[in-house]
Amino acid sequence: MVKILSCLVLTLAVRVSAAEPAVAIQPLGKVPAAQVEKVKAGIRALYGVRVEVLPAKPLPQAAYYPPRDRYKADKLLDILAAETPADFTKVVGLTARDISTRKDEIPDWGIFGLGQLGGRACVVSTYRLHAGRASEPLFESRLSKVVVHELGHTFGLDHCPVAGCFMQDAGGKIATVDGEAGKPCPACAAKLPLKAP
Repeated sequence: MVKILSCLVLTLAVRVSAAEPAVAIQPLGKVPAAQVEKVKAGIRALYGVRVEVLPAKPLPQAAYYPPRDRYKADKLLDILAAETPADFTKVVGLTARDISTRKDEIPDWGIFGLGQLGGRACVVSTYRLHAGRASEPLFESRLSKVVVHELGHTFGLDHCPVAGCFMQDAGGKIATVDGEAGKPCPACAAKLPLKAP
């Protein structure tokens, strides 16, 4: 009887943890361990999710854009979504290399990060987050804000017009990131799996 109850409790525990959203952090190329840990802490501070760091992988050559010596974020998203183990509902690619995407008529627009709206993958680059000779605390704040923003896109949130909301469109300006609170407005918060207060 004890053995049956023990198996039942174990089965129930596995089902509960399987229901909890799980986020993988996938370092791409050389990313300092301290930055990876800051990203992990930033996600866990806001979202009610399980977070695990996967072993680092080289940046995929298929996403490389030689004319600008950087990587196409859209291709990185496709690769991350396809190659991340299925037990993770979301994946955050993290790189120190510059990334870009198409914006309107501009074929190669440098960005902080990119996320699949309602999808599985997002990617963030630290390359532009040191702008203005940012101090280490400012850099870390920017990194956390951009990561939770891009992860918000994967949870189905589009850009938010509310000033200070972490889903506000940065428009390519680091000052916008600096001005964000790093937290969602009430309307955005209602749509996210946030950490219980």
